[in-house]
Amino acid sequence: MKPCPEKLLWAFALLLMVCSSCMSPQRQAELYYKAGVTYSASEYWSDALTDFTNAIRLNPKYDDAYFARGTVKLELQHFEAAINDYAKAIELNPSNEPALYYRGLCKFGLKDHKGAIADFNAAIKLDPGDKNAYEYRGRAQAVLRDRNDALNDFNKVVELDPQQATAYRNRAAVELMQKECEKALADVSKAIEFDDHDAFSYKIRGHIKVMLKDFPGALVDFEKVVEMTPNDGTAYADRGSVKLQMDNFEDASADLEMAFQLTPNSPLVFVNRGFLKEKSGDPDGALADFNRAVELAPQIPEPYACLGLLQYNLSQWTPALENIRKALELDPEIGDVRPYIWLIRSQTGEENDANIEMEAYVKSLQGEKTNDWAASIGRFLAGNLSESNFLSQATTTAKRPSAIISQVCESFYYAGMKHKLAGDKQQAIDLFQNCLNKGNDNNFGYLSARVEMNTNNISSAANVFLPQPNLTGVMTDDQILQTLGLDPARLTAHVTQGKDGHSTAYSTDNDQVTITRSMVTGVIVIRSRPQGTQTWSLH
Repeated sequence: MKPCPEKLLWAFALLLMVCSSCMSPQRQAELYYKAGVTYSASEYWSDALTDFTNAIRLNPKYDDAYFARGTVKLELQHFEAAINDYAKAIELNPSNEPALYYRGLCKFGLKDHKGAIADFNAAIKLDPGDKNAYEYRGRAQAVLRDRNDALNDFNKVVELDPQQATAYRNRAAVELMQKECEKALADVSKAIEFDDHDAFSYKIRGHIKVMLKDFPGALVDFEKVVEMTPNDGTAYADRGSVKLQMDNFEDASADLEMAFQLTPNSPLVFVNRGFLKEKSGDPDGALADFNRAVELAPQIPEPYACLGLLQYNLSQWTPALENIRKALELDPEIGDVRPYIWLIRSQTGEENDANIEMEAYVKSLQGEKTNDWAASIGRFLAGNLSESNFLSQATTTAKRPSAIISQVCESFYYAGMKHKLAGDKQQAIDLFQNCLNKGNDNNFGYLSARVEMNTNNISSAANVFLPQPNLTGVMTDDQILQTLGLDPARLTAHVTQGKDGHSTAYSTDNDQVTITRSMVTGVIVIRSRPQGTQTWSLH
């Protein structure tokens, strides 16, 4: 319960009425200021604003009153009005470090991250020990994708306060952006040790585990986030994304539906639903969702990347190239999409220029990045690395065992595309098949290889089948399930309808089979079991 300051404040009012005729304006201003402070402490914001305004009226150079009124406006999230008050306080007292810090917070709240950083810089110059200024400057730099500067700030916060949970959590978020998953996992786990009621820490840890391919572990963390924040749609979107990557289409769809009900304008929800539709053979639906995500978040690179990569698979070269370049403009470190610029340009008569652009990118890399997987891809596509060495480096450059299958899958796809461009279609087919054999249907190289195997891009692809059983697209779903040794009557089914076909997920306690029938991708059968995932491409 809020403390009741009425008696004390009545005394202030009485004193002002009795003494106003004999009291200087400055003294009256001080009394109003003190009354405003008392109201603020009890969260009587309207009364506090009135008294601080009266103090300023009586003493227009009262910097503390401007600062205090600005802080009330900040509490009310009236950011622009608060900025005006803080600016006046700074004008009257340029050494007012708290005013600079709080003005930075207001700019952060208005998403003026560059302006916020300028204020935090000035605050830190006046007080190098202000851990809060370092923390929020780090947050602003992280939003702007200035990863190294953000990391330096969060390191400083840990140095100044080794027990502050948010410092470890925020540092983990940046380390995740840098794909330093092991460091990120250690930091966010430390944050949870200090504060196990912070849902955002569990959310970050869930995303780290996704990158480590620990989907069951990620699911546990996202379950915790849903439990702690049941009205946050993004919590359901994150959980649905993990289920989707585990090919649990039915439960993923249910989570995404709940996410839409709670946060109908979240770009994250549209991106995740777009990926669900893409995996389910509904490219038109996926395009609509990715486009909507771009509209909702035009300054975030990931929706542009998802849109551009899907457009690439649909041979929509011009918009694909525009969107992929836009993603890289917003975040040059979103390197997984860069090879597709080379692929688009090489397939549209610009292979020489594509090589020059890729070589320039590889030369721009510094430090450890010169030897990572992205560098290997760049050298191979530009013609500066042999295929045998490239395929080998898919394994040797992996930072952790869980990354190997994705990199090997990508290596087969990129090698297949080089053979396709050279006119060696049969070798291309073999390499695309090797990519699909990995069963890594969350990898974009896999999705692209699937398209190559199921369109007229390679004329003989329709006659190639993946490992046994040797199914055909004319079989009914029941016939396919029976061929796989499953009893259709004992399976539960969930149908997802797309514009060009549909996808049906059949599941038991230990087995899931998804059959997608699409005009674009043909028939795709994905079987997921505890011992692994198998995929068949059918015609």
